[in-house]
Amino acid sequence: MPTTPALVSALRELGDRPAVVADGRAISGIGLLLGVSPPGGLPRALARRVAEHAALPPSAARAAEQRLRYWAGVLGTPPIRHTVLHPVTDLAVDLALATLLAGGTVHCGDPDQRPEQQLRAVAAARTTHLSLPSALLWPLSRQPDLTAHDLGALRLVLHVGPEPRQEDVYTAVDALGAVLAHVRAPDSNTEAADRRLRADTENATAAAWKHSIGITAAQVRDFGAQLDRAVLAALLHTLQQSGVLTDPARGHPEAEVLAAAMVTPVQRPRVARWLDALARHGLITRQDGGAQGPVFRGRPGPAAAEVRDTWRPAVETWADGLGPAAALTRVRRDALRLPRVITGQETPRPAATPVRRAAARGYLGAALGALVRGTAEAHQGPGPLRVLELDPEGGEPAVARALAAATRPRHAVEHHSVPDGGRYDVVVATVAAAPALAPAFASAPAPAFAPAPAFASAPAPASTVAVTAAGEPEQEVAALVQLLSPGGRLLLLAPTAEHLDLLITGDAHGPTARPAEHWRAALTAAGCPTVLTLPEDEHPMTLLGQRLFAARVD
Repeated sequence: MPTTPALVSALRELGDRPAVVADGRAISGIGLLLGVSPPGGLPRALARRVAEHAALPPSAARAAEQRLRYWAGVLGTPPIRHTVLHPVTDLAVDLALATLLAGGTVHCGDPDQRPEQQLRAVAAARTTHLSLPSALLWPLSRQPDLTAHDLGALRLVLHVGPEPRQEDVYTAVDALGAVLAHVRAPDSNTEAADRRLRADTENATAAAWKHSIGITAAQVRDFGAQLDRAVLAALLHTLQQSGVLTDPARGHPEAEVLAAAMVTPVQRPRVARWLDALARHGLITRQDGGAQGPVFRGRPGPAAAEVRDTWRPAVETWADGLGPAAALTRVRRDALRLPRVITGQETPRPAATPVRRAAARGYLGAALGALVRGTAEAHQGPGPLRVLELDPEGGEPAVARALAAATRPRHAVEHHSVPDGGRYDVVVATVAAAPALAPAFASAPAPAFAPAPAFASAPAPASTVAVTAAGEPEQEVAALVQLLSPGGRLLLLAPTAEHLDLLITGDAHGPTARPAEHWRAALTAAGCPTVLTLPEDEHPMTLLGQRLFAARVD
């Protein structure tokens, strides 16, 4: 006597209860057996497989159900309300059928929805199990409004993709509060792209290695502390020449400081940043002044000769193989011009890049060139390799050299400096290099910093980074990622430490500086499943506060 396939029995047992829910419409177990087809690609594929399964002879049905029983075992014990956020694949259908075999309900999600919509649907369904591609999980787990969604019923998250990074796994577990299970997707295009990016990054590390010979972590730390000490001394001395911030017993509202120093309207944002930096580093204090804004108090500061002397240790350390003398000389000379610049007696010189970036330029340029060359040589066409290079300094020579060296007759290259409305295979950018990346956030509050003693020799903790203006990383990165074609790469140069010398030589707002983990999170949230960083976290060159992030989109 023939036996009834287990999946058919499970659907009969479900009876009139929901088996599949799609677009707000529920299909019962009996409905699926009767051939009712829910809307959408995955629900239709499920209905088709149920019909095929019901027609199988018993031996074939048992063989097919072995695979489903495996996945049912992975899902565990009921109750199971399983939200499937996969596109239509054999694995997605198997996971859904395994849910039905275990007596659960399948909620068909939309992998193309925005993360906040997906979270809303998961919470509304009281989802106990969630399966999705790994590339969807990482941005989902980093949503800023995640806590607004009730995910208390969620027990298991099954994600499918290449081998994950541990930091991504930890973030997802902490954010979702569920067990995370990884299913490897062998020989996928995604995995192959990851392997190529990692190989190119290793080659870039090898190409850049010679530019870090002789540079030690201690040397970089010493120089950073010495430079910051000299910059802060110059800023404080410039303001104290106007008779303010010298008496601990007397407070000065910001407007009073600006008026006493005769700061022109165009220079007020710059001097406001000085006050913020001086207060954060403990050279002056800041108190709440109510309607009049913050009130600042100082104490007797260094004389002109002492200010000049503070530059000497920085010059000596810099001269010991860190970078070109001209970069530091520019900051010292501009510091002497500050009293005339802020009063309008002298025209400000064009903004300069941070001094420590000059020390990192050789390393980062070599790494960037190797990554561009590797991308160009692997390009398969059919069209030309489209490269967009956004750089406020007019482009990195290493990029042009790499493209020239890698060009083959079959691989034409389009090298753009401004977007033309199309998508690109490679986007090379520095933070705030394009108008879309540098919205003014002058009203955004600066993060809290632990005050340092006046002219302390120890640097600020590596995890504290000043953000006084410019765009939020999420917005800046998202604008860049939108310029990429599928499979494209973003090579982003971004500041990862505070560069106080920009208070002298930079523009009124300056670039956004964030720790490396913030940039990596922003890139992941913007749709880059793989993000690699050069130099590596433990490398002495990281202390120069400028990193290269190599990311790709699917």
